[in-house]
Amino acid sequence: MKDYDLEQELAAAMLDRSRQEPPYSYDVDGLVRSVRRRRRRLQAGAAAAVAIVALGAGFLSRADHDRVSLPVQAPTAPSAVLPPSPPPVEPPSASPSASASPSASASASEPDSVPDSASASASKPADPARTTSTLLLAALRYQNPAARSQVDPAAVAALFADESTYQRIWGADSTGVTCGSSVDGVLVAGEVLLYQGVERLDRAPSPTFDGSTGKVTDLTCRTVAGGSKGGGDPTVSGFYGGLVAAAKSGDSTAMSRLGRQFVTANLRSVQGPTAGTCSSTTTPFWLADNPSSGTLTHGWTVNLGGPYAFPIEIDENAKIATSCGK
Repeated sequence: MKDYDLEQELAAAMLDRSRQEPPYSYDVDGLVRSVRRRRRRLQAGAAAAVAIVALGAGFLSRADHDRVSLPVQAPTAPSAVLPPSPPPVEPPSASPSASASPSASASASEPDSVPDSASASASKPADPARTTSTLLLAALRYQNPAARSQVDPAAVAALFADESTYQRIWGADSTGVTCGSSVDGVLVAGEVLLYQGVERLDRAPSPTFDGSTGKVTDLTCRTVAGGSKGGGDPTVSGFYGGLVAAAKSGDSTAMSRLGRQFVTANLRSVQGPTAGTCSSTTTPFWLADNPSSGTLTHGWTVNLGGPYAFPIEIDENAKIATSCGK
């Protein structure tokens, strides 16, 4: 079979197939109309649903508006019949004793009332350490002719348990408090050490106190190591004891010499020639108490005969690093 014949036969077969199954055609206009009809049905259904919901809500709100709530009435209690009020009674005339009775009964009915500050302070025993410092400072002043007038004998006597104890220990010149010797330096650190200049005495007082009042009931003197070496605080006794000795001898160069020995250069530059003395130029006596300690430093509260004491701090090199809070 030739190619021409094959092509003829294939063309005839395709023509016959096309006649049996005509190609499918789409009606565009009909399709658009169908979509529009479906859209209108959906819009109508949605509008109907909205109307139904609105009608239902209106019905419910009207029903709530038309409903009337009835208040609940509490049962009424039968009215009580009150007895007739008695005739007024004239109050009796107040007398001084009657007017004072309420306050008396009030005070009698309050046995646990808080006492006032005076009675509270009277019931609290005095601090033995403070009493010791006060007693020894009074003795230092009394033994110094220039400061003796500052001592109040009644205030000193109040430190003792009674008058006889005061007379026995204080004596006529206060040396009973300082173990029979006149002193110009005292170090109070638990135990008491007495000094004359830079030298420590070999006798030290040890007071005894009443446990309930904190007042002095007795004083004994014990033996300690004397001299200027060992014990106590060599910086305190060396500096302030040296100033006392210089004041008595009239040595005007002692302040700068002792300052270089016992006071740091920084404190001397800040406080000048009176460094370590809180601006005191003369030192009749000294008392150091209230000891404190730190990691590398320790401190004291020092009184050089003035009305106020001041704190000092001694560094790890045994030199006064601060005084008067500076």
